[in-house]
Amino acid sequence: MVKKSEFVWNSIASLVASMLNAILLLFCTRINGTDIAGMFSIAFATSVILNAIGDYGIRIYQVTDSKRNYKFGEYIALRIVVVSIMLAIGIAFVVISGYDTTKLLITILLVLFRVIDNLSETYQGEFQVHGRLDLGGKSVVIRNGIAMIMFLIADIITKNIVISCTVMFLTNLLIFLLFDIRLIKKFNQDKVIFTKDVIINMLKECFPVFLSTILSLYITNAVKYAIDSVSTYEMQTYYNIIYLPTFTINLASIFIIKPMLKVLGDIWNEKKYKEMQKVIAKISGLILIVTLLVEIVCFAIGTQILSFIYGVELNKYRIDLCLLVLSGGFYALTVLFLYVLTTMRKQTKATIGYVITSIFALILPKMLVQKYNMLGASISNIVINLVLLIILLGSFCISYKKVEYSD
Repeated sequence: MVKKSEFVWNSIASLVASMLNAILLLFCTRINGTDIAGMFSIAFATSVILNAIGDYGIRIYQVTDSKRNYKFGEYIALRIVVVSIMLAIGIAFVVISGYDTTKLLITILLVLFRVIDNLSETYQGEFQVHGRLDLGGKSVVIRNGIAMIMFLIADIITKNIVISCTVMFLTNLLIFLLFDIRLIKKFNQDKVIFTKDVIINMLKECFPVFLSTILSLYITNAVKYAIDSVSTYEMQTYYNIIYLPTFTINLASIFIIKPMLKVLGDIWNEKKYKEMQKVIAKISGLILIVTLLVEIVCFAIGTQILSFIYGVELNKYRIDLCLLVLSGGFYALTVLFLYVLTTMRKQTKATIGYVITSIFALILPKMLVQKYNMLGASISNIVINLVLLIILLGSFCISYKKVEYSD
């Protein structure tokens, strides 16, 4: 069973991590203006997409690896390999894209920030395996919380976004060294184990989850890139602001799903299929309830609150805000079924769904944003996430029935 302290600290950590973009965007908009904030937003979105390379689905595999097929030292070695690839691709991307110096440096610094997050994820996974998910939560809260504070202080003093991002990255690195690496010795004394054949096998096994994750992030950020391509930094800032309430839904789903990863793995491996059905139904129901509540609040006072917080006029975007909240509910459900299919080791089927949906995400947003501006962006989100949800739900139902009947 998952202890109360694990739920509490995971919830706090998920809240802090989910608020990172919102708070940094708030600081940046207030201190540096909407143009720099728009630039920061697209750089942050790029770092999130590249983060999927560093993530590579390792945490899901590590925590659901009930039989301990791989050692902690091997998971660390795999993580070092993938974050190195992530950083190399990030540098190549900004150079090829022809970013100006400021945008280039912001993007690279945010990618470096994500490198530390990913290294920490492996340690958090080991904490969770040993029944101490609360320690992983504390790591996230301390690192991200202090990093945000240091970003704010640096930006107020210098009003230079590059210096502020540098300070944030160095803070994240320092706390990782002092917290995660120090505490892991209480649970595992493994050194980093670089074994070529093992790393290749792990890369192959985690690849479908990685591909699904990176396509998921592309799908989530496709509209931002469409805006970056055919509209202005100002619209980019407005879109990112009204998109923020959707994180409330994703946050609620993470509160429940992440602590339940090991439980889902154990239930599935023990062939308790009916129990797994009940867990999935409960999580889905909670996501739908949260979506409805957020929808009601956003329809009533959402744009007024956001306008007050960010100091920009957003009242004309009320319908767009409500549409984005609905799409956020669909997205949260797709994350649930990706995790479930991975637990069932049917992640390849999920990947097919993400590939199909990515085709929609590549074409649809640019067309609709160019024609309908913000409304087009909101409609694009709903269509894309609904298509993905239908495919993943169908894949789960088919896979579940086959396994249940075969047993």
